[in-house]
Amino acid sequence: MICGLWVMSGSAHEPAAIAGATHLVEHLTLRRCGSRDRRQLAMLVDRLGGDVDAWTSHELMGVSIQTTVDAFEEAMSLLVDAVREPTFDPDDVELELRVARAELELVRDDPQEQVEDAILAAAWGDHPQARPVIGTAESLANLTPEVLRRHHAALVRPGRVLAAVVGDLAVERITARLDGLPLDLPPRVPSLPPLGWVGRHDVVGRGGVDQVHARLAFPAFAAGDPGAIALTVLNRLIGVGASSRLFQRLREEEGLTYDIWSSPVLRLGGGLFEIGWACAPEVFADVRRLVGEELAKVGTDLCDGEVEVAKEGLIRGLVIDAESPAAVCAMDVAELLERGRRFDPEATAAELEGVTTREVRDLARRLLRGDRMAMAVCGPEGLSVRVA
Repeated sequence: MICGLWVMSGSAHEPAAIAGATHLVEHLTLRRCGSRDRRQLAMLVDRLGGDVDAWTSHELMGVSIQTTVDAFEEAMSLLVDAVREPTFDPDDVELELRVARAELELVRDDPQEQVEDAILAAAWGDHPQARPVIGTAESLANLTPEVLRRHHAALVRPGRVLAAVVGDLAVERITARLDGLPLDLPPRVPSLPPLGWVGRHDVVGRGGVDQVHARLAFPAFAAGDPGAIALTVLNRLIGVGASSRLFQRLREEEGLTYDIWSSPVLRLGGGLFEIGWACAPEVFADVRRLVGEELAKVGTDLCDGEVEVAKEGLIRGLVIDAESPAAVCAMDVAELLERGRRFDPEATAAELEGVTTREVRDLARRLLRGDRMAMAVCGPEGLSVRVA
């Protein structure tokens, strides 16, 4: 079974002065909570199987526990206490601030992390959706125990918390364990300013880097938009799996890159379609040119066979996910927040079956436009993003 609590607020909803506050509250949820000290909490996590997770995204924060049904009472007790009563002890706050600063150093030292942040800024400028979840060294300095306590109170309130449980359990038993949580109003993610497309081409120069890490992005749909179904098909045939166009051309035919991929980044306020790869600096211009060629061809020569392979793989993936409690839980929450309904694998499979080759081809022509492209690269000093 898996049980989780989602908080309907993420890093994009924070004032810039306290950016990183939600991420730090998330860290503190499993630092010490309720009457448990650090040692007791750690031992309980290990007894539950150790699969206790907490995360923060731009739009949400969550804590989940996956364990066996016989441990339900202990798991729910920990989960509720973690979200309702995290520690704000000054020593614990200072320790987690040190951890957060260490994360900032890791990001600065990792070109893949740097380019992931850079592509959001290149696409969306200074919008809160493009701001790093972890915050900045300057904003972390403002996160005192009292600031975090007030921020937590603003996060965990009616209309901002959603509970989800997947497992062989009676509803009454689940409901009884949720007492004390503000669940009396329907959950709703607060709105953000509209996303505007910037479409910059940015370079992050780094000394001592042996490869170029590149990202392209195109404006796409918001999560829950009906067009997102066709986009999942387009994504799969462009950059997911062994038969995808970019993998076949750049890896299997040209041998210019070890890995190349695509992924939709769909948020409630908007989205983008991202393509990423790493390669040697001397072949970067060739890779970038070939990627452009492949993206242009999708809108003209896409065939029925490719679309059928993509749809078949996606539908089988749904069947596999439906057997995983964690996957079902995550998809159920996403479907509820994005489309106001419960997740139904048969309904989703039917939507995928209904996607046509013409629909995907037309989407590729509308979406994959060079004049609407953002780009970010992280590589050696002096690297240019200009490609002849």
